[in-house]
Amino acid sequence: MKNSFSLMAGRLLIAAFGVILVAGSAGSLAFADETIPEGFKKGELAPLPAAEMIEAGKRVYFTKCVWCHGVDGAGDGPSADRLWPRPRNFNQGTFKIRRTASGELPLFDAKKPTPGQNDLFETLTHGLPGSAMPSWEGILTEEQRLQVLSFVTTQLVKDRKFDDKQSEAQTVLQLDDLKPVAATEESVKRGAELVVEKKCVECHGMEGRGDGNAFNLKDDWGFSIQPADWHKCWNFRGSRQDPYNVKNIFRTFSTGVNGTPMPSFADNSTVEERWHIANFVNSLCEREASGKPLPIDPLTDKPKINFVVSSGVVEGEIPVDPEHELWKSRARRYVAMGGQITHKPRNFVNRIDDIWVKSLYNDKHVVFMFQWDDRTKSVASEKLPWAPTEVNIAVKEQEPKTGEEGSIATRQNNYAVYNDAIAMQTAVKWKELPAPIKPRYLFGSNEQFPVDIVKWEADGSLRAFEGTGWDKDFAERDTYEENIKILHSEWNNGRWTVMIQRPLGNKKDQDYDEDTFFEMGQYIPTVFFAWDGHNGDAGRKMAVSAFYYTFLEPPTPREAYIYPVVIAFGVVLLEGWVLTRRSNKRKGKTL
Repeated sequence: MKNSFSLMAGRLLIAAFGVILVAGSAGSLAFADETIPEGFKKGELAPLPAAEMIEAGKRVYFTKCVWCHGVDGAGDGPSADRLWPRPRNFNQGTFKIRRTASGELPLFDAKKPTPGQNDLFETLTHGLPGSAMPSWEGILTEEQRLQVLSFVTTQLVKDRKFDDKQSEAQTVLQLDDLKPVAATEESVKRGAELVVEKKCVECHGMEGRGDGNAFNLKDDWGFSIQPADWHKCWNFRGSRQDPYNVKNIFRTFSTGVNGTPMPSFADNSTVEERWHIANFVNSLCEREASGKPLPIDPLTDKPKINFVVSSGVVEGEIPVDPEHELWKSRARRYVAMGGQITHKPRNFVNRIDDIWVKSLYNDKHVVFMFQWDDRTKSVASEKLPWAPTEVNIAVKEQEPKTGEEGSIATRQNNYAVYNDAIAMQTAVKWKELPAPIKPRYLFGSNEQFPVDIVKWEADGSLRAFEGTGWDKDFAERDTYEENIKILHSEWNNGRWTVMIQRPLGNKKDQDYDEDTFFEMGQYIPTVFFAWDGHNGDAGRKMAVSAFYYTFLEPPTPREAYIYPVVIAFGVVLLEGWVLTRRSNKRKGKTL
């Protein structure tokens, strides 16, 4: 009897516990549903790829991907130590660009290469601009891309499982179903207010150039990381080769960037607010004077290049204020910059990837305005241990293989600080060079064809040199330095603006032996250099452009303004005469 009672009590207790457990589970599920961020919806985990897909993907990985991501997918391949940011470490299952909620695994289905439904496939297809991860479209077939991702997600992601329904969930941003808010003036203004309210400016800076917190941010692996420069949307990691598409920015603010300090704003902002923020950020990206997006080169995913730097003619003095209407209305030229890696010390991590150039000239001088984004103002605190003319200076280059502790990524923000600087190189005897021959882009070729180098540094110095070869010290040109002048130099909210005035050259007898003669209507070979002092840039460790051409536009003849008026007046008279004659003829016939 006692045993029967105990058994019944036990059953009742188990039943009651079961009711509580089920109720609790239901409450938990209901709570989870209630906390799904606005604009998201619960998704289903995709099935694992077939074994043959994984095996085929292994062959692709060890042919194409191992060199950066490493044998075990830990981001430690042979190339990793010289890359910043470092290649992705797949082991933790942390992926940046996704449509899934913060902290979740990205979308991947080996049977569904559909845009918007397969995050990893899109990353492999479009690459990650602003990093060493290229687009693999055109290199790997669609099937090969799905195969290698099948291998990565099942064999190299070790701490998580893409089919683990107990630990993993997918909450998917319904980006294609959300209607964007029009980028009106009111929307952009509200977005500007929200980036202050949400404290975005603490990292990205007051003008969005990534200068708010340039030194202290680190990723989940302990490496230095920089906030995005909102003025260069083509460098956004998740731009998907469509940099001016506001949806990409909305996605990033909604999902965050896993593995970085960039959080998701889905929990503390509405969908409408995120569209306002996205519209504001998108409005900051560099555009043409008309407001249209810059044309993007599909081969580089950067703005298309025009290699002619035109200088406009001015009557009288050239204004020194960069906000003067003459400068504001002057067309600017995008100059692409790359790290100098031809000669040691090489610049494997280049922080200045472009500069903007404008130019005006009058009867005596030509002025160049240089503008470039630099998250830090760098001025050497001590006297530099080399003379300004020295080229072969003791700046140590990165070792080929150092291991993670000595890698470039680890050394970021730990370099000796030198001066930020900008320079331009022009051929002295450019008229004697038969096309298409030019002096070597790096400090000239030899003494027969020297180059004219004018260099500004952030310590306020402006110097002129003669270059005769990449490994030869410069020759000072003191007499020429007396004729060049800094009109303006300012670092403000992550951007340098520097204006340099220099003489047009010896017009009287066109003597090309000492300095460049800027002759109107001629194409003068020009190269640009830039140094980021906080990147340890000095000497040949710098950013360098390809050859551009400086072109002084001939003034428009007065006849060009008079003739159209005269011709128009003549046409009106002729048309009036023809109409009068026709009218008289009709009257004559009637009579």
